[in-house]
This record gives sequence, structure tokens and C-alpha cells, in this order.
Amino acid sequence: MKIAVLGPKNTYCDVALDKYLKEHNIKSVEKVFYPTIIKTALACDDETLAILPFENTLDGFVMEALDKIIQRNLTIIDQVKLSIDFAFVTNASNIKNVKNIYCQFKAFGQCLEFILEHDFNVIKTDSNVESADLLDKADENFGAIIPIHVLEKRNYKTVISHVADSMKNETRFFIVTSEKRMIGLRGMLNASLVVFSKEDRPGLLYDILSKFHDYNINLNSILSRPSKVDLGKYNFYMEASLSINEVSCLNELVRELRTKGFDIENLGVYNALD
Repeated sequence: MKIAVLGPKNTYCDVALDKYLKEHNIKSVEKVFYPTIIKTALACDDETLAILPFENTLDGFVMEALDKIIQRNLTIIDQVKLSIDFAFVTNASNIKNVKNIYCQFKAFGQCLEFILEHDFNVIKTDSNVESADLLDKADENFGAIIPIHVLEKRNYKTVISHVADSMKNETRFFIVTSEKRMIGLRGMLNASLVVFSKEDRPGLLYDILSKFHDYNINLNSILSRPSKVDLGKYNFYMEASLSINEVSCLNELVRELRTKGFDIENLGVYNALD
């Protein structure tokens, strides 16, 4: 089995996959690393799964991952949660000498208070490991924000640990496939759906949400995303929580909305996080 991973090796995405494989006692896996979230999602096909960062405690949803899941109609089959911790590092002897820093674009949103406090010029990267690699080639006026675990194999003159806006910082990652299937469902579940906008009228959103109430399915989140076809038209991403006994109710909800003219897709039913 192949799994596409946001690389290079030792990114949080890679660490999250290792955690997932260990928890599920999966050993025969070939990791294939890709430099961006978009390329990781595009690599998902009949022979390759993908793991995508999806939501962070501090910075919210990862829009690149969400949009690609929707655009490619990928199926979410499972999820894993990982604690996130960042450090500021530099080869300068004093942080006051640092004017520019490398920072992954989602890490930026999670460490914003520290960045603004020091008035850094931020050079955004596609991965946290890339930030560390670029710093290794830079002069002493540069710094980087990198994961704590990356420090294990690197040495810097100045290290400031725990620079995220909150110590309660977690990211969840989705395991996705190009096939429509579910795996090992048990107990409490989550389900992701998307409604594609065909019209704009009063009560449109109410007509959708009321069906979750009618079927007694708890809606955890709803997010509008640009259709990327027409200006001012939006698709609605929704995530619900339900028990394994309520999957049939969810399927009936989807069928009913379709009979009423809604273009709705079930993006996956998967085990809820503990």
C-alpha cells in the first residue's frame, strides 16, 4: 500500500502517519513524499492513499486540503490527531539580530503573537522541514519556526521553545482515498458532506440545516467555500457526528436532499477521535 505524504521526511504529516500506522498495527506501507498539500492530494489514486492536514486548534481548517478533497471528490476513511509544538531557532547569538524568518504557512497562523511581538519579516514555506533546511543555508540574520521534534537532529545557537499562541495546539489529519468506501467503523463517528451551490435564494441554508434536525443528526461545523466557477456562489462543507446506528439516517438525509434538488456528496464516514 502506498500513502502520499506532505514531505519531506519528518514533517508533522509524516509524524502523524507514523502515529496512525502504529495505532492500527499497519506495517507494509510505502510512503511517497510530495512538496505541497495540493500535490499530495493530487497523488491520491486507485493505488495510493493520502494523508492531509485538515484542521488546527489555533488556525482552523486547512483550505488547500479541504478544496482538493471537494474538487477531486475524495473519500475520507479515517483521521488522526497530533499534538503540535513549535520552537523559534536561529544561529544568531541574540534574537534582536534576526530580521527575517522562515515559517510554514499554517505555522504562521499558530505562532502569530510571537511573530508580531518581534516584528519579523516572514518568508512562508510549504513545510516546516523546508523552513529548517532553508535556515541551515542562511546567514545569522535569519531564523525559523520549526517543530520541536526537528530539534533532535539539528543544533542552533539560540532556541526559544513553545512559541505557539497556546500550549493547547493540535492538528487533525485525514486519511483519504479515491474510492468510495468505509473502513472499520465502530462506536461514534464523523461524517463529511458538501452541498454544491446551484442557486442563491432566501432560506437555502435553512432548508439544508433543518434536515439535520429532522433526522436528529448533530452538525458540528459548516463552512462556505467559493465555488471557483462563478463569483458570489459558494459550496457548503459540513461535518456531523453520529453513532454507527445512525449511518442509515445520514444516507436517508442525503437521498431526501437530492430529491429536493440539492447537489450533495457524502465525502466519507469515519471513526470519531477519542
